[in-house]
Amino acid sequence: MRRLFELANRYRSSALVRNTVTYTFNFGLQLVIQFTYFMMISRYLGPVSYGVFVTLSAVSGIANTITGLGSDHVLIQRVAVTPSNFARYFGHALVLLGGTLPLVAAAVMVIGHSIIGDHLAFPAFLAIISAHLVCGRLASLCSSIFMAFDRARLQMLVNVGLAVMRASFLLLAILLHDQLTLEIWAWWYLAASAISAVVAIILVLVVCGAPRLNIIRADLPLGLQFCLEFMAINSVGDLDKPTVSHFLGPGAAGAYAAGLKIVDAASAPIRALLYATYTRHFRNAAASRADSVGFGVKLLPFSLAMSLAIAVVLFVGADYVPYVIGHDFDGTPQIIKLFALYPLLHGISGIGADILRAVGKQHIRILLLVVTALMMVPAIWTGAVLGGLVGAAVARLVLQVGLIAATWLFLLQEKRAVQPAE
Repeated sequence: MRRLFELANRYRSSALVRNTVTYTFNFGLQLVIQFTYFMMISRYLGPVSYGVFVTLSAVSGIANTITGLGSDHVLIQRVAVTPSNFARYFGHALVLLGGTLPLVAAAVMVIGHSIIGDHLAFPAFLAIISAHLVCGRLASLCSSIFMAFDRARLQMLVNVGLAVMRASFLLLAILLHDQLTLEIWAWWYLAASAISAVVAIILVLVVCGAPRLNIIRADLPLGLQFCLEFMAINSVGDLDKPTVSHFLGPGAAGAYAAGLKIVDAASAPIRALLYATYTRHFRNAAASRADSVGFGVKLLPFSLAMSLAIAVVLFVGADYVPYVIGHDFDGTPQIIKLFALYPLLHGISGIGADILRAVGKQHIRILLLVVTALMMVPAIWTGAVLGGLVGAAVARLVLQVGLIAATWLFLLQEKRAVQPAE
C-alpha cells in the first residue's frame, strides 16, 4: 500500500502527467462543447449549408498554415528550450502573419468561391473567411505561445474559450432568428471569433509580455519547413471535404464532414497525449536522438489503449447519430463506422511525426505528407466515382494508412542507426 501511495505521489508531481491530465480535460471540455455546437449547427443549417460551411472552413484551415510561414511553430521550438527568446519570436510571428495575410486571403477567396459557387452570398462568404484567417489565426498563435511555456491551463483557456464563445453565439442566433441561415450565422461566427481572439491576445500580453517586432532571418528556412509540413498535414486532414463537395455536392459533403467531425471530437484524449508530450520530444532530442525515438515508442501503448476504447464507442453509437442531428444525415453512420479506428491512426501518425520533427528528419515527414496531399484529390475522386460517399471515405483511410506505414518505416531505420552510436 505504501508503495502505491509513493507511486501515486510521483505521478502527481510529474509535469508530464499534470499536463496530460490538463490537456485531457481541455479536449474533454472541447469535446462536449464542440459536439453540442455541432449538433445545433448541423440540425439548424441542414446538410447543404453545413457542407458549404465546412468546405469554407477546410479551405481556410489549409490556408492558415501558410499565414505566418510557420513562425508559430518556430516560436514553440525556440521558446520551449530558451524562454528568454519569447519577445523576439512573438514579434517575428506577428510580422510574418501581417505580411502574408493579404496574399493568403486573396487565394482563399478565389479557391473558395470556385468550389461553393453561388451557394453563399459574398458578404457572408467574407465574414467566414475573416473569422478563420484573422481571428482564428491570432487565437491559434496565442495557444502556441502558452504551449511553448508549458502553460497547459492557459492554453486550455484559449482553446475552450473560443469553443464556448462560438457555441454561445450559435445558441443566441438560434433563439433570436426564426430561421437560421448560413448568411445570418456567418456574422455571428465572425463576432464570436473576434471576441475570442481579442481576449486571447490580452491574456498573452499580460502573462507573457509584449512582442519585439522583427524578422529573424536565420529561422526563416525552419519556419518554411514547418509551413510546408503543416500545410501538408492540413491538406491531408481537410482536402477531402472540399473534394467531396466538388464531386458529390454540398449535401454529401455535409454528411461526410459530420461523420468526421464526430470521430475527430472523440479523438480528444489522443490529441491531449500528443499536445502534452510535444515539447518533451524537442528536449529529449537535444540530449540525444535515441532518447526522442525511445520516448515516442513508449507512448504507443498508451495511445493504443485509448484508441481501441474510443473505437468501440464510435462503432456502437454510430447508428444513433441521425436521431440527434436529424435524418437528413442518414449517410453519416457509415462514415463514423469506417473511421472508428481513425483515433488509433491519428495517435500513431502524430507520435511518429513528433519524433521525426525533433530528431531533424522533418524533410522526410514533409516529403511523405506532400506526396499524400497530392494523391488526395485523385484518390477521393476515384473513390467517389466507384463507391460514392463510402468510396471517398475508404480512399481517405487507405491514404492515411500508407502515410503511417511510410513514417514508421523511416523511424525504425532511424532507431537502428542511432543505437550503436548512442
